[in-house]
Amino acid sequence: MAGTCARRPRGLLQRLAALWPRRDPRLDRPVAETRFVVLDTETTGLHAYAGDQVVAIAVLELEGLVPTGRQWSSLVNPGRPIPAEATAIHGITDEQVAGAPALDTVLPVVDAFLADAPLVGHHTAFDLRFINRARRRAGRPPLRNPVLDTMLLYLATSGRLGHYTLEEVAGACGVTIRHRHTALGDARAAADIFACLVPRLVDPQRPLRSLLAAQRQAGP
Repeated sequence: MAGTCARRPRGLLQRLAALWPRRDPRLDRPVAETRFVVLDTETTGLHAYAGDQVVAIAVLELEGLVPTGRQWSSLVNPGRPIPAEATAIHGITDEQVAGAPALDTVLPVVDAFLADAPLVGHHTAFDLRFINRARRRAGRPPLRNPVLDTMLLYLATSGRLGHYTLEEVAGACGVTIRHRHTALGDARAAADIFACLVPRLVDPQRPLRSLLAAQRQAGP
């Protein structure tokens, strides 16, 4: 009986240890030495869980705060008509996406590009809603990469509250947006904004966890 009782605590501790989150070594790497991936999408509308779909996607690589030149983008067939009001914003038509791949088809390409890199974008939660909905539909788990949102970083640097568009934050950073409302054009602008805001928050030689902590102070 005594032996049985002695074993139970060890088994419980082992199970608890398995559930306890392990320290993520990515977070200890200096920001300047971290590989980031900037993501942007264009969609048929604003509501990922009410039928709207992705019509374009882009990913762009940074080493620290510097673009490497490695990038990938594609039109995406949403499997439904693109509303005229959406086309009026991003210029993408049904004819343009007719021969494009479905989002489920390009997910492996995005996964391979992203790997375990922290994800960067403007209003990143919007893009992730569409990506993770498609991942669930394809039987894939949601993305668990660390996420940095240039809108939240702007709030952290400015002390302001509210929501700010890509144009507004770009203007505050002196960034010129080229090809607005294209996935790749907006990803490039977000990369430039990221490079502007990060040094205002942390020394790029500081670990990534310090940048995530600074962002959390401005987040919900």
